Amino acid sequence: MLKSNLWKLQVLKGLEFAWFPIPTIILFYQSHGLDLEQAVLLKSILSLSVFIFEIPSGYIADVLGRKKSLIAGGLIWTFSLILYCLGKGFIIFAIAEVFAGLAASLISGADIAIAFDSLVQIGREQDYRRFQGRLVAIAGGTEAICGIVGATVASVNLVYPFYLQTVFIVAYCILVSTLVEPTPHSSVTQMAPRGNIKELWQIVRLALFENKNLKWLILLSANFGTATFLIVWLAQADMSQRGLSTEAFGFAWAFFHIVLSLASIKASSLEDLLGIKPVFFGLILLMGSSYIFLGLIEQTWGIIFIAVIYLVRGLRMPLLLNHINQHVSSSIRATVLSVNSFVFRLGFALIGPMVGWLTDFYSLDIALIISGVGFMVVGLFCLQRLVALRVI
Repeated sequence: MLKSNLWKLQVLKGLEFAWFPIPTIILFYQSHGLDLEQAVLLKSILSLSVFIFEIPSGYIADVLGRKKSLIAGGLIWTFSLILYCLGKGFIIFAIAEVFAGLAASLISGADIAIAFDSLVQIGREQDYRRFQGRLVAIAGGTEAICGIVGATVASVNLVYPFYLQTVFIVAYCILVSTLVEPTPHSSVTQMAPRGNIKELWQIVRLALFENKNLKWLILLSANFGTATFLIVWLAQADMSQRGLSTEAFGFAWAFFHIVLSLASIKASSLEDLLGIKPVFFGLILLMGSSYIFLGLIEQTWGIIFIAVIYLVRGLRMPLLLNHINQHVSSSIRATVLSVNSFVFRLGFALIGPMVGWLTDFYSLDIALIISGVGFMVVGLFCLQRLVALRVI
């Protein structure tokens, strides 16, 4: 029965990432009278919502069950999409982002925990990197296809992509109800949640303060996550500034996610070939320099650096998640993975509005250059700490 989780999780990942509205969502916001600063602020509200709910929801998943957490997340996500379908202004969209953040926090960590524990129980723990790489590839491939479809549909009406995504998330809710909950097992960190606030704080303290290996892995993951999430929104403004049409957005989006998918499939092979330390070092340099070059190069071909950032995103996800999973026990896995997402969301909630302000007050190019330098410096510092601790 647990083996069926594996194919179901792959289908669920596709349904989860059927993000038809994303390639043109900035245009959707602008059609409702919002500027770029307000658009980025909405995504910061999303991150703040996840920031608030992330750790409690992960703990709830560990205590009450990961499957129940995923079902609740799917239902709440459906409601947030309905608000987007019917809403007309910033306030309604902000409310939708709060519910979307709650949904994301309920899903985040719970699906990864089910995947890892299912593999452990069927004796395939060593396959996790490849399985996670496959999930990232499916997510990227789905985003690529849905990006083209969404941009095409949006050229008729900018709200239609939200209707399409709603249908897919309803299908997600139906399929997730058929998952089998794995039995928790012990691993590196021995702790079993009993369901109280004090113990929740103990797990958070373990992940962010006491276990230095986990702390720096999570901070490095958050730096990568913030950079690769921010570009999703800045890329649209950047491509618009370069003169690309709405239909071209969809094809560019597809290209970016094909790059992401191919990279994620090869992530484990790259680590085996080069070792994790040089891989992370290269990814940090690629990510930071790509932001800087995006700000310096005005020609249309400069969008290739957006693709490079998506390459980094595809490679880092299975590698970092595998290393984080190796440092936690099954019984608190969803909570620790939620802490990981929590720190990333906090980073975006803080950095997103500042980048939006830099864009509106100075220029998008200046915002990109400053962001690139910042991400590179923080990433290299986290890597230095991990090397000093001999984690990688």
